[in-house]
Amino acid sequence: MSIYLLALTRSPKTLADPDPADTVHGLLIGAAVLGVPALITLIGVFGLWKRRFWGWVLSLATDVGTLAVLVYSMIDERDWEGDEIALAAGCGLAIVLLLLPAVRKFYWSAAVTTTRLSS
Repeated sequence: MSIYLLALTRSPKTLADPDPADTVHGLLIGAAVLGVPALITLIGVFGLWKRRFWGWVLSLATDVGTLAVLVYSMIDERDWEGDEIALAAGCGLAIVLLLLPAVRKFYWSAAVTTTRLSS
């Protein structure tokens, strides 16, 4: 999505807008707002893939933070659109999957094993 927003900053339709500088600035802010959590999530996914405890923690923290922002936005604006609800549900599902006992035990036991080996 961030790459798409960055591509929109160069599109002729965006540049033909009555105030293209303001539109481009808004698109750049949107790309940054979406890009930072996406980058953190990719780092977390790498950690999960490598079976690291920090990947589990980073993924859980990113999902909880994203869910909190989405829910706060929906409550604050009193605007319950389907796409926002779907995004919030996706974050909630990721949190539930990360907190499943088998998944939690897998990453927590990997952390204990790593700690014991390094001691």
